[in-house]
Amino acid sequence: MSNAEREKARLRERHEAHVRAWNEYDLGALGEIYDANCLIFDAIAPPKSHTLSDFLTHLTPLLQSNNGFQLRTFDQVLRIDEKGDSKIGWITSRYEVEVRYTDGIYRRCGRWTEIYERQLENWKLTHLHSSDDSANALTRRGSVVDRARRARSLAGRGV
Repeated sequence: MSNAEREKARLRERHEAHVRAWNEYDLGALGEIYDANCLIFDAIAPPKSHTLSDFLTHLTPLLQSNNGFQLRTFDQVLRIDEKGDSKIGWITSRYEVEVRYTDGIYRRCGRWTEIYERQLENWKLTHLHSSDDSANALTRRGSVVDRARRARSLAGRGV
């Protein structure tokens, strides 16, 4: 196996660890994957977060108010660009997420782009962008975005 193939395999493993960390809501693993200054654009409002901590602040009420969460990615395309000492890798993929609540199951499909930078011996996620597939953004009881707003509202009232 060539060095380029090994790096692609390591980056793919990092992507799989990223998905696994979200499925397990493993904050320690997420902290190992994300760069401290990762810029995140997400389909759940507010759309822009400057750090993983900011992102978790608005996402945690949604994740804590469910009975089950499953993220799956597929159709991954991976590329590594090496220029001098800098290594940048990115993975584009499609995703499906299913969130179970007491009053139903909510599904969402979309696209994900992860941009990684090689820092010493590790790939660190420096940018994450997710967006809904417009045809699949609505669910049985409204959008997941509506659900996130409701969860934050309830958390703000101490419910």
